[in-house]
Amino acid sequence: MMKFKYFKPHTIDEISELKSKYDAKLLSGGTDLMVKMRAKVCKPEIIIDTKGLEKKEIEFKDGKVVIPINTTYSDLTENKEFIKKYPMIVEIINKIGSPQIRNRATPIGNIANASPAGDFLLAAYLFRGYAEIKPSNKKIKISKLVTGPGKIALKPEEFINSIELRDRSEYKYYYEKVGKRNAMNISVISIGVLLKLDNGIIDDIKIAYGSVGPTVMRFKDVEKEMIGKSFSKETFERFGEIYMKNINPITDVRATAEYRKKMVKNLLVKAYYNFNREG
Repeated sequence: MMKFKYFKPHTIDEISELKSKYDAKLLSGGTDLMVKMRAKVCKPEIIIDTKGLEKKEIEFKDGKVVIPINTTYSDLTENKEFIKKYPMIVEIINKIGSPQIRNRATPIGNIANASPAGDFLLAAYLFRGYAEIKPSNKKIKISKLVTGPGKIALKPEEFINSIELRDRSEYKYYYEKVGKRNAMNISVISIGVLLKLDNGIIDDIKIAYGSVGPTVMRFKDVEKEMIGKSFSKETFERFGEIYMKNINPITDVRATAEYRKKMVKNLLVKAYYNFNREG
């Protein structure tokens, strides 16, 4: 039987004080936390329910979206401006769990969970995500905040209060999540690609892989090499080989390292075919 104390504070300072005093976990949607607690992977002294805080609106400003704490996936997919500006992320969200899960689960929870298979975490890497940290008010790039599987670089009293993502609506996009089942699965491997073309030449490209390393994997040096190259199957095959060399996945209960490595290239080539079909 799980034993813990439950608190539902109403201010940022109260949350921070509790976190500094106890081995605490924040509860917003609880979809990841409850699973970990039932499996006895996580045994906090106290649970801090963040829903005591006043819920703030999703905000669009300066070419970014600001997503506050306690915002659910469904809040995002029901927001008309978010749907228009972030269609790739809407597609990613719609492949997360069931509608019931999306009504409770939160993007901030997915990032704080810091799983290499995190669907929203992959999006944060592609959309230059930043986290606003309380009570210090500092902003940290999410790719720097996540330091390994289940690990984020925060002090005991700190927590993520909001995240911001850059508007990349001018990019074409491709996303695929490979697993044993569809929406309910944890991915064996996932890929997200953002692409800008100029007369058949790659003007800009951003590529992120999930479930193939200790966190989401991006190689900006490889992306820079791709810029200026022709948009062709040959280009994507050649750089697929480079990604295969750079990425060293593990074997686990979901897939072998060899399978994941092959899929690194195959998914990038598949992205090319998808973009080419769109024209």
